Amino acid sequence: MQNTRRHAGWLWGPVALALIALFVVSDYDLLSTRSTYFGLSKYSFASLGLPALAVVAGVWLTRHWQWLLTVGAVAVLAPVIEAQAHFVIYRPGATGIITSIGVAGTVLIVIGALAAAQDAALAALVVGAQVLATLFRGLDWLDNQAFHPAGLDLALALLAVVGGVLAVYGVRTGRTPQSEPMSRRAAVVGTAAAFLPIVLIAVGNLITLPPLPAAVIAGTVLVLCTAGLTLVLGRGALLKTAMAGFVLFAVSAPANIGIYFAGSQLTTYGSAAVIGLGIGILGAHLGRSAVVAAVACTVLAVVMWTSVEVTGRYDDTVQGGLGSLIIALAVAAVTSSAATAANAVTKLHALPVAIGPLLLAFALGFRAVVQLFLAYDKVPHELPEGDYISLWATLLGVAAVALTAIALLDFNRGRSPAATSR
Repeated sequence: MQNTRRHAGWLWGPVALALIALFVVSDYDLLSTRSTYFGLSKYSFASLGLPALAVVAGVWLTRHWQWLLTVGAVAVLAPVIEAQAHFVIYRPGATGIITSIGVAGTVLIVIGALAAAQDAALAALVVGAQVLATLFRGLDWLDNQAFHPAGLDLALALLAVVGGVLAVYGVRTGRTPQSEPMSRRAAVVGTAAAFLPIVLIAVGNLITLPPLPAAVIAGTVLVLCTAGLTLVLGRGALLKTAMAGFVLFAVSAPANIGIYFAGSQLTTYGSAAVIGLGIGILGAHLGRSAVVAAVACTVLAVVMWTSVEVTGRYDDTVQGGLGSLIIALAVAAVTSSAATAANAVTKLHALPVAIGPLLLAFALGFRAVVQLFLAYDKVPHELPEGDYISLWATLLGVAAVALTAIALLDFNRGRSPAATSR
């Protein structure tokens, strides 16, 4: 572990290059406020199964993280090449399967990056990269070729492959050692966690109820299953991992509102998003992740409560500065809470599992449960989240209180005589 951290500086280069692939195949639903659609086709199991198999392979091969980065980056090339060449554009389901290959590749990249260095700051970077990819690439106007050159994705994907190759070179030449493997318990938990998103869809299809109660029940089942698996890792993992997933879910509506306030202009809120990522990484380096996350959630809750009063009417007013502030706070909250969870699970040798599939499963479950309080289908304007600002502000307030409690517990634990003697 100490050797891995000693060489962490060398790791940042190739790992950061490999993470660029997340900007090529990003999860457009990562910051969605709507629950998963319950529907299965003959292609669904292939589309869901490939990422699940990637999780299983990743958690059992974390010691060979450099190969996970390389194989993942190569897998991302598949949808990139298809987007340019259109080999299977007229074949039903084939495009979805190729896309799932890219998603499986990003899974391997995330697990490989987390396994490369058991470090909270790196965990913040990995999670933050996924959020940035969703913010930067999850907008329809970015598909406009006038803004998005055709070869840009290919160049970024190739650069990611270079990052993976550099990582392999570093291990082969002894510049950085292989990371310590996860514990067998964590690998078993990760294997089970790989299929948690399938549980959400399967339960939703099996319940013979209207879509809304089916979503809530399925989300509750998913949260309980995820909590049980996290508890298997250790009591210290449950609270902080669940809280990181809750924050990832709670900032989804503010992020969408922030993009709207910024006029969906990347040049308006892009720098703010990067600053938020930097704040999260800095907080992790200083060992103050829980404090930064609590402050970010508190300020964001206040901003959400007062946003309508500040802007007048949210549905006809564009406030670039306010939108950028919301985006920066949202990214800082997510990255800092992820780093807080990373601190708790690093000593359990379960970082890639907790910050990977378990974190996302918590976010998916909470998203489905909150549908009980939403009725987006009855909102006539283009910003449905705006009708529920008080709800999302309350959720952020709950996260802020919980994170404050975590920060106080960590502070008291650090001042205890046992900690001081060590």
